Amino acid sequence: MKHLIIVKFKENIWNREDAASREMLADIKKIFNRTKQIEGVHTVNIYENVTPMIEMEMDPEVLSVYDASTDHQEWKAKYGKYIQTKTIFDYE
Repeated sequence: MKHLIIVKFKENIWNREDAASREMLADIKKIFNRTKQIEGVHTVNIYENVTPMIEMEMDPEVLSVYDASTDHQEWKAKYGKYIQTKTIFDYE
């Protein structure tokens, strides 16, 4: 199953040319790369465009494990306040 997260940050938070945004993206990559340690999470890719998109491939039954993981909780705690909107969808 693919789990996609498309993030739109609040105004003045994300500018992919900005050093602070580059640091933020590096930290987000570090957080999500740790999720590969969860058994059943196979790949994590982070694409940067106008806004970041996170793509995870995992076994469908692992989604609840990922949702409860400390890495997912860290992502939400550190970056949730900066997110204007996000779209999440899963497909096989």
